[in-house]
Amino acid sequence: MATGAPLSDVLRAAALVWVRVCRGRALDRALQEELRPDSATQLQAAVRDVCHDALRRRALIEALLQRLIARAPAPQVGGLLAVALSQLLDGAYREHVLVDQAVAATQAARRMRGSSGFVNAVLRSFLRRRAALVPQLLLDEATRLNVPRWWLQRIRHDHPGQWESVLACGAHAPALVLRVNRRRCDVDTYLALLHEQEIAASRVGPQAVRLHRPRPVARIPGFTEGLVSVQDAGAQLAAPWLQAGDGMRVLDACAAPGGKTGHLAELSDAQIDAVELDPERARRVTENLRRLGLMEPRVRVLTADASDAASFWDGRPYQRILLDAPCTASGIVRRHPDIPWLRRESDVAQLTTLQARLLDALWPLLAPAGRLLYVVCSVFREEADQQADSFLERHPDARLAPLPGAPHGWHQLLPTGAGPVEPGHIAGLPTEFDGFFFALFEKV
Repeated sequence: MATGAPLSDVLRAAALVWVRVCRGRALDRALQEELRPDSATQLQAAVRDVCHDALRRRALIEALLQRLIARAPAPQVGGLLAVALSQLLDGAYREHVLVDQAVAATQAARRMRGSSGFVNAVLRSFLRRRAALVPQLLLDEATRLNVPRWWLQRIRHDHPGQWESVLACGAHAPALVLRVNRRRCDVDTYLALLHEQEIAASRVGPQAVRLHRPRPVARIPGFTEGLVSVQDAGAQLAAPWLQAGDGMRVLDACAAPGGKTGHLAELSDAQIDAVELDPERARRVTENLRRLGLMEPRVRVLTADASDAASFWDGRPYQRILLDAPCTASGIVRRHPDIPWLRRESDVAQLTTLQARLLDALWPLLAPAGRLLYVVCSVFREEADQQADSFLERHPDARLAPLPGAPHGWHQLLPTGAGPVEPGHIAGLPTEFDGFFFALFEKV
């Protein structure tokens, strides 16, 4: 990891973020809280990279600390050791430079003063014992695949043939995938624009372009002008699969941050109601639509509870409903490596109950012959096909509508990398995507 920010400053800030995440804070929120808005851009980017790297090794780091330390140190010191160990494992810096900078970080932080010798001793002990200690600890599957044991057991039970590859995807940084706004540009034209600026990219879906090297959003050509949006290629399937036509009334429930809302508006002149419970997240939907040039009267952003139809519905039925339901987010761990550590096993049942409540609340709003697309970024079957089966049992007027290449009437996409397309790949699907489940219900 190359950075223009002083490494000691990066490690010190990352240590404080680590502490917040270990106390149950989401990584993105912890970064916002720990890094002031006026922090240098280089520092913010470097701290974010270090935190992501550390969380992708959290199980190994915690196992190492248990072996290296007899008694737990102060939280901030433990956080500094964690992020420093991650960087030593990564090999991004010369070992002596990393250790020296970690020691310097203790001297510059009030809560870590007096721990310089301790930090130095622990890191040098790791370097001496690394060759024997790391391979031994990685023999444990949960440590090697960096998830809590209950998470590993659930994935292995739900996907006995692919569990290891699904979990292994979480260990790698995700690709930066864009969706080209077809109202302003086509994919070939945008790829030519990138080529002119010597930015390597390739097409990975009908409107999806993968940048071979990630870059800050502000430096993505055409982003500010609304030519493209950042959206995983798997998530880009939702809008076209809903098949909303011009003039249809469409409900996008749980709409934030607005990626699918924008995609729906790009594909047709449907009348769209985007419902979001959280006011701040609803503002993000509006901002995204304005950037895309799609904030017209035909798209309304409503701050309301999608499970309470009376809070937003005017009584006129919708021909199409998109429900991107709250879920464990078990399919997007590589983008959010804190997720397995923030979730509890009991959360799965709670979220499944919420998903069922949303489905049951929205189904009466759908017109006869209308379609509702249920989407979760999860690979847990309780939230996916089992949820779809339960919904069909509760609603005899619902049936599964066909989806491309879906033998069961629904699609479970398991996360894939940027390698060669595997045998059996379904034509029309993107070649690289996160984990998603789709079920398209039709009212009969």
